[in-house]
Order: sequence, then C-alpha cells, then structure tokens
Amino acid sequence: MRMMGRPAGHYRLAVFALGTLILAGVWLALPYLRGRLPAYTHLSFTQLTDQPGQELFPSLSPDRKTLAYASRATGRWDIYLQRMGGRNPANLTRHSSADNTQPAFSPDGEHIAFRSERDGGGIFVMGATGQSVRRLTDFGFNPVWSPDGQEILVATESIARPEDRFTPVSQLWAVNVSTGARRLASPGDAVQPHWSPHGRRIAYWASIQGQRDIWTVAADGTNPVPVTQDTHIDWNPVWAPDGEFLYFISNRGGSMNLWRVSIDEGSGKVLSAPTPVTTPSSDCSLLSISRDGRRIAYTDQVFTSNLQQAAFDPVAEKVPGRPIPITQGSKQATRPDLSPDGRWLAFGSWGRQEDIFVVRTDGSGLRQLTDDVHRDRGPRWSPDGQRIAFFSNRSGKFEIWTIHPDGSGLEQVTNTSGHVAWPVWAPNSNRLVYTVFGKNPFLSSAARPGPAQPPQALPSPGESTESFNAWSWSPDGLKLAGFLQRQDGTFSGIALYFFRTRSYTKLTSFGMDPVWLSDSRRLLLNHQGRIYLVDSPTKRVQEVLSIAPYEIARRGFAISRDDRRIYFSLATIEADIWLASLN
Repeated sequence: MRMMGRPAGHYRLAVFALGTLILAGVWLALPYLRGRLPAYTHLSFTQLTDQPGQELFPSLSPDRKTLAYASRATGRWDIYLQRMGGRNPANLTRHSSADNTQPAFSPDGEHIAFRSERDGGGIFVMGATGQSVRRLTDFGFNPVWSPDGQEILVATESIARPEDRFTPVSQLWAVNVSTGARRLASPGDAVQPHWSPHGRRIAYWASIQGQRDIWTVAADGTNPVPVTQDTHIDWNPVWAPDGEFLYFISNRGGSMNLWRVSIDEGSGKVLSAPTPVTTPSSDCSLLSISRDGRRIAYTDQVFTSNLQQAAFDPVAEKVPGRPIPITQGSKQATRPDLSPDGRWLAFGSWGRQEDIFVVRTDGSGLRQLTDDVHRDRGPRWSPDGQRIAFFSNRSGKFEIWTIHPDGSGLEQVTNTSGHVAWPVWAPNSNRLVYTVFGKNPFLSSAARPGPAQPPQALPSPGESTESFNAWSWSPDGLKLAGFLQRQDGTFSGIALYFFRTRSYTKLTSFGMDPVWLSDSRRLLLNHQGRIYLVDSPTKRVQEVLSIAPYEIARRGFAISRDDRRIYFSLATIEADIWLASLN
C-alpha cells in the first residue's frame, strides 16, 4: 500500500521515532511532574463535628490526635478540644465570660494561641489542655506560629469570611512569644497570614481596589509577590508542610472550594496555574493541614440569607408575632432598604456576583438593576424615591454611584482618593454622607462630582483611635447616627454626630447599623444578630427582636416611615468541620 507516493514503512518508522522521542521526554520530565502535578489521587472525607450551629477555625495538633476549634454552643464563643474520631469535645475556655476564637496549635503541640475578647481583647496563649492562660498582645487576630515556635504572626483585622472585610488597611505583626517584642511583617494590606514551613515567606491575602488576591512576602517584610491576580475571590492561604504548594480557598470554580498552586518557597515565584483539590462542600473554608500533609481539616458552611419583615409597635416598643418571609431561595439577599412610599425594597446579593435588586414588600416584582462582574453593594433609596445610591468598584475602586429604580441613569457621584462606602441621604435628597475606609465621613452634594463641589470632611470623634461610620440621617435633618470602629477593625458602639455643634455623643458601647425612628429620638440597632432599641436622650437600651438560633444579618435593615414594619435579612449558617484524608 502507498500513501501520497511514499512507502507505508517510512510512515511506520517515523511514527515509531516520534513515539520514542515523546516517551523519552516524558521520562525525563517525570521528576518535575511528580513535584508539580496534583498529588491527591484519592481523597476520603470524614465529618468531625456535627453540633447545631457553627464550629469554626479548626486546628490540627502536630501529632494528628486532637482537633481544636471554636464553637458557640454555650451562647458565646469558646475553644474546644476534641479527640480525632471522638464525639465529646472539652471546653478549654469554659471559665471565661468573654468570646474566645481562632485557636492555633504550636509546632510542638504543647500550647494553643487564640483570640480572646477578655480584658479588652488580644492574643492569648494557653497550654494544650486549657491551663496557664496568659496574654501575649492587646491586639491581633488569626494567630499563626512560626515554624520554630518563637514568634506568633497576627493581623490587625479579624477574618472569618472574605465578605467581612470592612477596612482594607490591615497590618501583619510578628510577636516574640517569650518577650512580647513585635515587628511589622507586611508592607501593605494583609490578613489571615500563614508562615511557610521553613520560615522563609509569609502567605496572606489582601483587598486591593476591591479585588481579593493571595500574596506572599519574605519573612522580613520585603519582596511581596502576588500569587493570584484576577477577579475571583481568593483567600485563606495555607502552606503545604513541604513548602512546594500553597493551598487557598477560591470561588474560581463557582463555589468556595479548595485550590492550590505550585510555588517556590524561597522567592514566592508561582510555578503552576491554580489546580482544584475539590471537596464535597458547597462552601469550604478555614483550612488546617497536618504536619505530614496527608490530612486537611476544613469548615463546610451552608449559608442562606433572605429578606423578612416583622410588625413593630413603636408605642409598646415590641415586636408582636413572628416575622414573615419576603424572599426565598439561594440568592443571598442582604442590606435591604425601603422605598419612601413603602412599596419596594432595594437590596444587594453577595457571592460570586454582587448586584443590586428591587422587590415589592410582598415578594413580587423582583427586578435586577445591575448585572456585571463589578461589586455593587449597600443600596439606599433617596428620600424623594427618584434614585438609589450604592457603592461599587466599577470605576476601579469603590465609589458612590446612583441609579434609577428602573435600572436606567447609572451615574458616578464621588471621585475620591480612597475607597468609599455606605451612602447616607439627607432628608432633602440633595446631599450625601459617605465613609472613606480608614477615615471619617465626608459630606457631599448628591450631584455628579465637580471642582465647584468639593466634599466636606466631618470632624473625628474624641478618641483618636476610633473612626465614625455614618449610617442614618435623622428625619429632622439635625444629626447623624453611626457606629464607632477601632483601628484594629473591631467596633466600639453607637454614636451621634450633631451638625450644628460639630460634636459627637456616644450612646452605647456595642452595636452597629443604627436606624432612626420617625421621632428623631429613638433608634434601632443590630448587635450580635439581634435588634435593640435605644432612646438617645436617656441612652436606655432594650432588645426588641431576636430569632435565635439564627441571626439578623449585619450591614443593614430598614423601618417603615410609620415605624410599624421592620425589614431585615435573616442569615442562617450551619458550619461543621470535615477532614480530607489522602489514602
């Protein structure tokens, strides 16, 4: 047989030679491939906790015999220790009346570092069975030990979810365990750090212009190198024990799940594209990897967030009856705001895509106003009902935008040098107050920005370590209600700003999201998933709405103009700890 005028034997010889070359190339590349291709050929999965509510921040002991984690089973957050395969966890912080979270085993397994709110808050260290508790710092979150156990690395902002980031100006500090001496370990924004196994680099993630990406930096704080640079949400980096891989959580596959990249520990150079290490979880997070690299503990979280309404009696200051659902499903509706005519709710969705929606208060007429890759958050109706303000990174960083309720007329309102959030309308719809991350609020015209309309900075509150986040303008137009935030990202209560005197008054030592009632005297606020009422002249506080064991979502609820309906987002979270094992 002949083909194209050449003997068939020539083709057989050519094919044989080509195949030999390919096999030789593969053989020579095997050492490289063995080091770079996914090593997990078969994973098995075991559920380690199954208590009602949330079990978070798993930490595997170096000997793989025990697991430390945080749970709110008693009504407050405590650190628990559980034998692997056991079902009777021991509460290590049962004698503390404060919240205790974020446990981390020391490299020798003898101690646990953790975040506690006791005595003003900070990082504490205790023995592995809860003994000999001592304070290490008066600040810091998400502690992680250096490989030699001599230092503990902390961030100045707490992270449990990437959506929780409020002020993207967190720093990393390395603290000597013996002396308490500290040094700055990051050149810019950084949270949720993890030390490489040989102590050469530190992995972390940062929010830069609204984009959440993984970075590494040399242990001395120099040479930051990006690991990911894309529009996906990438967070929670953890080094493999051999230093050849960096694991992280990402939604690049659709849902939050486990990924990894091959990386050079010394330089931070990324050697491969992200590779999935898929878990059977709809939302995987908060990783801990065993010393031999064959076990990965993680949290499997199931979220729902839907709008509800509750009747409110402003005279008796009570909520009669039970709330009524408005939306249902998996859209993750949050931050509702009521239209002036009381017929529509604007709200945002969070997850892979963050957009603005409106829906009637009976749940009908759902309409999507934005539909793109940009992060659109915090919608607020103007008092005249003509526009909805929100903040978005569609210009490259977060600024205030407005849009008409039918989805037309999209306009940028602010053009600042920082990241902007939380638009608050004046009662006459002509002005806006907004907050710049890390700074205090600014007062601006609600028209498009221009040189003739520079924003006016509001004064700082009395404490130099706190900033004021404006949230609600009183119906009488005389004052703002907002919440105070410390430099470490925690919150310290509700305060009022008075325009006439340019002064502040602190109402409470707790709470967020204050919303005025129509009398411009009383406010509703959110604290730990419950709604409270505070009377501003007397500072009297009382609880008015709780839906335990579920939580009213932070960052926004609304009340009707006659004070008789409260609209909020109900968040239900079930979180259990699982173990992925290489067989």
